Amino acid sequence: MYSSSRSQVWLRPIFLLLLIGISASADYRLERNVVPTFYNLTLSLLNDADKPTVYVGDVNITLQVVDTTSEIREITLHADTLEIVLCELYNESGDLLETPTDFQANSETQQLRVPLTTILEPSKNYILHFKFNGQIRSDLAGLFSASYVDAEKGTIKWLGVTQMQRLNARLVFPCFDEPSFKAEFQLHIGRPEGYNTISNTKLLSSINESNNRSMDHFEVTPKMSTYLLAFIVSEYTARGNKSEFTVISRPEYYNKTQFSYEVGSKVLPAFNELFQQTYQELGNEILQYASSPRFPLDGMENWGLIIYSDAVLVQEPGYTDGWSNKEFTIRIIAHETSHMWFGDSVTFSWWSYFWLNEAFARYYEYFMAHLLCPEYQLDQQFVVRQLQLIFATDAVNSTQPMTSPEESVQTPAQIANKFSSIAYAKGASIVRMWRNAMGHDNFDAAIRDYLKQHHLGNTEPQDLFYHLKQYWPVKSELVNLDQFLYDFTEQVGFPMIVVNASFENKQIRVEQNRFLLSPGDGSDPNIRYTIPITYTTNLAPDFQNLTPIGYFSKVVDVYDIWFDEAIDWIVFNLKQSNYYRVFYDAPLLNSLQLALHKSDHSGIAVENRAQIVDDLFSFARVGYVDYEEVFQFIEYLSQEVEFIPWYSTYQSLQLVANRLTPDQLPNFAKYLSDITSAVFRKLGASGKNSDSVLDVYNRNQQVAWLCKYQIKSCQEQVQVLYDVQKPIPDYRETFYCAAARTEGYIKILELYREEAYPTEQDLLWRAASCTRNYTGHYQNEILSYSRTLAEKKTAISQMYQQNPDLVTPIFIMLSENITQLSEALGSWAETAQVISDLADYFTTREQHQLLSYFYDENHLLFGTSAETLITALNSVESNLQWAHQRLGRLVNYLSLRNGSSGSQSMVTLYMVLFSTITGLLLKP
Repeated sequence: MYSSSRSQVWLRPIFLLLLIGISASADYRLERNVVPTFYNLTLSLLNDADKPTVYVGDVNITLQVVDTTSEIREITLHADTLEIVLCELYNESGDLLETPTDFQANSETQQLRVPLTTILEPSKNYILHFKFNGQIRSDLAGLFSASYVDAEKGTIKWLGVTQMQRLNARLVFPCFDEPSFKAEFQLHIGRPEGYNTISNTKLLSSINESNNRSMDHFEVTPKMSTYLLAFIVSEYTARGNKSEFTVISRPEYYNKTQFSYEVGSKVLPAFNELFQQTYQELGNEILQYASSPRFPLDGMENWGLIIYSDAVLVQEPGYTDGWSNKEFTIRIIAHETSHMWFGDSVTFSWWSYFWLNEAFARYYEYFMAHLLCPEYQLDQQFVVRQLQLIFATDAVNSTQPMTSPEESVQTPAQIANKFSSIAYAKGASIVRMWRNAMGHDNFDAAIRDYLKQHHLGNTEPQDLFYHLKQYWPVKSELVNLDQFLYDFTEQVGFPMIVVNASFENKQIRVEQNRFLLSPGDGSDPNIRYTIPITYTTNLAPDFQNLTPIGYFSKVVDVYDIWFDEAIDWIVFNLKQSNYYRVFYDAPLLNSLQLALHKSDHSGIAVENRAQIVDDLFSFARVGYVDYEEVFQFIEYLSQEVEFIPWYSTYQSLQLVANRLTPDQLPNFAKYLSDITSAVFRKLGASGKNSDSVLDVYNRNQQVAWLCKYQIKSCQEQVQVLYDVQKPIPDYRETFYCAAARTEGYIKILELYREEAYPTEQDLLWRAASCTRNYTGHYQNEILSYSRTLAEKKTAISQMYQQNPDLVTPIFIMLSENITQLSEALGSWAETAQVISDLADYFTTREQHQLLSYFYDENHLLFGTSAETLITALNSVESNLQWAHQRLGRLVNYLSLRNGSSGSQSMVTLYMVLFSTITGLLLKP
């Protein structure tokens, strides 16, 4: 307990106060009868050396009464794990009205009810004053601690960092912790001499106090949500103009933040021009980027003080300054800076509309970065890294709509669920669809109007839709815009269109279905969508015009297109601009394959080449086509050298490759060697001065795959180059992993032991664990007591993931002395998980039998963790069944293609007989 020197009123900490009963009917939303307009917040840190984690707080919250229909006899706000020392209510003249003491705190809703004897009068302002104590936390929420080792002195340096999103402002001070309760904040932070403080706004003054302490006073913030309040107490230094734009980090990082400073210096004026509303016009003079050695996110968009992980802002020469590192920095800076408009100035009204922030930030992360740094071709990368990626998430029963009903998003868990890739990647894909459909100029004009009208306000999707509709270029009779906007934001999932040709290829008929990865998983297969239709043909190929020629209404069954003359091929969904898949009938698909085999792939855009590949693999996964047909189609890749289609290919190939048996891998490797002939001939295993950024990325994935499957040309080139050159940062792990499979293993271990930079150490350890000398690596390195649990688990998984033909012997090695592995990992639970992870790569009945035998012999050792092994057995069975159903024709195709039909036929016959006998044995 703590006593108040002013009133001598004794109060228990909030978490020990009277708890309101927890029930399913708990109300998590605050009343709107009073709203905060201003917080005057003082926090004093590191006051007591004996209690370094305790801070003292004082807040005056100016409240405005807005309810004129009922008597207001209590105020409810948020506070979580705070110790309230004093509460007082003042009128706007500063007169003390009462000192409430009978608090009620609800641990479930994290609300603090303050009963009043005073009846609050309508349209009047009041000041609610709290004195309180809080904790500097050890987790990554609210106000938490971080540390680093000073490079020059070798001493540990401490810093205090904040992360208020989602619901963490209430951990720091009593507040109205919902996004729509926007208010201005003035922050004052007391700290010891030797530290400095930064916050959302400019530092007004630092006043020296007694006992070598100072109080820092900051300017008033713009009107904003509580989750955007931020500050850091540290010994950091700044690069740039403190009155405008700075990058702030630990002193030894000053020379390593030049790149991120230059990026920020370009990004901010670019957004100023795009939105035609400068950052300063939003209401804040300064923008600061600050790094933290310990942070839960890549970046957090606090208004005026964006906090990033060190990895974003700091470029370590020779280690983290490669192309991919810089791209990461560019994208994350563009993302977080865009939030100054989308999120900070204009904020969603409730968490159910979270995508209104993140969809735009993810979109601009790619497309503003593309505008500033076109060498990364992020407009193309978006298709394969965002749109195609999110399709898998959005095609299962666990998906969610972008917009959820407010009443369905109330609890902290429900709010956390909205922080999903649907809000980010799907949201950005939908934004891209809108912008391309209505035209960039129209879209940009609509967004400018939206941002200006709702500056400092809160919005719902309808507010955005109003402005989009004002600038949409088509007439209402061509598309029901309300329906179109609804279909992709309030409905789950996405459509596939089915395309058929008839009348000698003069008529194209389009139908639609919802695409589902597991049609029997409980998802509604009958959902339909309003679909923008774009296409081009061989008659007049044009992949640049992304304006829809029409919209396929959800209320009609078919969409017909007629041509005056027969077409050879047609491509729908140009540049995969719209959010759907395309299924072509067999004749149209064959014509596309012929077109792709021609010079320059008949001009078909790289995004569409990637789209066709990704769609085909997805259709094969659910049985709409056979994998044999897909592998026949992608033979065209033997002439493909571009990164984007290859990225889609390798993302899709992983599922199939993981289900092939060791006996089937040689034929797969031969196929892989054949279809990569052109791209590997162009790129090789060695970098070239003429490389584009995507060439670097492409070489990385080619070498990773080809050497993993022991393609001779790849292994030989890596071996020749290994003693000649040190690879660039982008390529280092792939190159060293490939080398570790041959004679480079010992040298890479030596590099690992000599390396002092932590992330490079981790890279070298992963690379060394690609070795095919699995017994030596396991016994001499992995079982070492000096290894961390994470290192041991990483090494084990690397050995079998990077050497798929060694899965069985690695399992046998681990299982022969399972107690030894358990001792090395420190628990049977961890051991069960390692075995389960390995079993996910089992592809044969023999492997399943080995796991079953292992379970029978050892399950008692695992205790309750034996359940993990049972789950693994069931998963292996499911994987074997899937492979039996989906891969039979593909296996025969690869075998016949490579001239080894006899032996492969025996394998297939064995699989059929084994399956038949097993089925008979399992019958009751």
